[in-house]
Amino acid sequence: MEQINSYLKFFKSFGLEKGQHIIVHSSFRNIKQAFPETRIETMIEALKETITENGSLIMPAFTYCYKKSKGDYQIFDRKNSKSRVGAVSEVFRNSENVIRTSSPTHSFSLWGKAARRIDKNKSPSSPLGKNSVLDWLTNQDNSFVLLLGVDFTALSYGHYLEEVAEVPWADISPWDYMNVEKIGVSKNGKQKLKNIPGCSKSFKNFENYLLEKGITVPFNYKNLTGYFISIQKLYNHGLKFFRKSTQELLCPRGTCQACDTRRNKLDW
Repeated sequence: MEQINSYLKFFKSFGLEKGQHIIVHSSFRNIKQAFPETRIETMIEALKETITENGSLIMPAFTYCYKKSKGDYQIFDRKNSKSRVGAVSEVFRNSENVIRTSSPTHSFSLWGKAARRIDKNKSPSSPLGKNSVLDWLTNQDNSFVLLLGVDFTALSYGHYLEEVAEVPWADISPWDYMNVEKIGVSKNGKQKLKNIPGCSKSFKNFENYLLEKGITVPFNYKNLTGYFISIQKLYNHGLKFFRKSTQELLCPRGTCQACDTRRNKLDW
């Protein structure tokens, strides 16, 4: 009980409230620096208690189940495929009253209002773009991104901004060198994809831009750093940055094979 109360106090300190719609990206290793005796289940319980079922708790449960032109590849099973984006994500996926969407490559786990409003069979051809869970969040009032112990390199919303800002590489696959095709594979069959997300390391430049302009500030709690940012703020400032500073969203040439693939196809 004491640990839950510590979380409740922590969440309220940076603005988490009843009825908000929250997507969470986290590092449990870094969370334990501030809450050394904690269990993931305790943190999730505190998040649900704070937001309540009038709001939404959302976490990625990505599995990256792409068809490959060579070699083996995994087939997505909505009920049983484990999330590949961290321990908190996997525990949340299996927690009470959580549903999971059906994208073979980029599924989401949903609780609260989102679980009631979003069809579990949802699997858009742009997994993180139009008609995705991120699109739903963008169209909700009172929606936020919560980064716990991670920076903007974990910001899935950046991939949504790539599509809506119409960056030149949005439809260019960055994973050709890994024999990845633009096809998701699940127990229900194959799905052609309009685009597939690439490298997110340079989203750090978007983070630096927001910090330099004073648009957002990180929080720090017992060496746990993070961000709590409204989706509307990310959308409005993100569109401007992604359109104006396009090349800053790809890693410097020679440092990232995925970004180089896109640069080469654009002849940059």
